Amino acid sequence: MRRRATAATATAAAFSAVLAVVALAVPAAAQDDSVTKFWNIDVNHNRDYTVGVEAARKRVFTIGATVSDPNGVRSVSFELRHGEEPAKADGLMVGRADCSKIDATTSYCEALLTADPNVNLHDNSVAGLWYLTPVAVDGDGNVTRADGLYHAYFARIKRDAYVSQTVATPQPVKKGKSLTVKAQMTVASWEKHKNVPLIGHQVLLQYRKGTSGPFVTLKKLKTDRNGWATTTVKATADGAYRYNFAGTSLTTASIGWADYVDVK
Repeated sequence: MRRRATAATATAAAFSAVLAVVALAVPAAAQDDSVTKFWNIDVNHNRDYTVGVEAARKRVFTIGATVSDPNGVRSVSFELRHGEEPAKADGLMVGRADCSKIDATTSYCEALLTADPNVNLHDNSVAGLWYLTPVAVDGDGNVTRADGLYHAYFARIKRDAYVSQTVATPQPVKKGKSLTVKAQMTVASWEKHKNVPLIGHQVLLQYRKGTSGPFVTLKKLKTDRNGWATTTVKATADGAYRYNFAGTSLTTASIGWADYVDVK
């Protein structure tokens, strides 16, 4: 059996260039026709290739790809690592795929991987970008690792964030009077195995007049040292208030439950 590699390991500059594009998978146009090809990489059936993980509960998710080789596809597995250099990776997930044949040379392969705060998410520093390496064995036993310059695949493993129920006081309120509107932001801590305040992050205070229609943004503000977003607004009409957090490269997005206010 011989081992084949599709390309040399990418430099840091090359990886940075890849991250600048919207699509996370670089087309394999430069790959020779004689080796295994991977395309339609799918992580967690999410357009952003994102997986959110709670503070103390493992998360099982899928990674899939269409794989082809002139000699057929015998088996496929997927490796996720945190760290650009494999030898220095500080997090690893591996899943062996189940493959369904499309034709004699092509299969669709999907694996289950597990992100676990008790095992491979040992601290919060591993949140963010993880490098994905598909590995295939063809019908002749040749191994292809798609981890080079022309196969820069990624997944985003993020800490789950939460916005609490929004509370607007006082209620009922007279038209033109001030309302205090607040909610708390928390985020999963894989180190402490519990949710902790999300400090100093921007959230949007949004309002919807009446009981239907879109929410519009009234204010942008940052959470305090305890994760609270608190502000005042003038009561103008019956409607609902909520806080919206867009997420970051390390945390998931979240929208809190709205509080409906009667204006007298």
